[in-house]
Amino acid sequence: MAKQEEAEVKEVRIKPKLENYVNGVSGSGKRTKNCGDEIAQALDGFTLEEVRKVASDMRDIPVKELVAKYEHLNDGQIRMNLGNLIRGAVGKLDKAHDKDKAVVPGLKTLKVHCDPFAGAVKARNKAAADAKAAREKKAADNAKAKAAEAKKKGDAKKAA
Repeated sequence: MAKQEEAEVKEVRIKPKLENYVNGVSGSGKRTKNCGDEIAQALDGFTLEEVRKVASDMRDIPVKELVAKYEHLNDGQIRMNLGNLIRGAVGKLDKAHDKDKAVVPGLKTLKVHCDPFAGAVKARNKAAADAKAAREKKAADNAKAKAAEAKKKGDAKKAA
């Protein structure tokens, strides 16, 4: 009996303090949470491929190498690790800028690498907003139609 109890492993649940996080948007348009720092804000709405390209450029690591390094992880874990690589690169650039003002600060460098994707992010956000508005309009139209149908049935019952 004691051996069986030793074999049982209690399930561990990690409950993050969600109040420490802010709402964001993933590259697919779904809601997500992030730490809310300037790097997270800069990458908000980026697809995994776009974040991978930014990390590749910021760290001077080929994209193929990043793909191979993190292929065993799920997309969320990959994105988190890439964000941390970018944070590290920004930090290194900021420290170098403190020593030598000729070095461009990290956040300015990040912005340069994020700018090419800004149009795509904006277009995805607009498409998602348009799709949501269309769904909401359709739901409202369906509700009006059901209400009108229910009213007709109620009027028909009163007349009979």
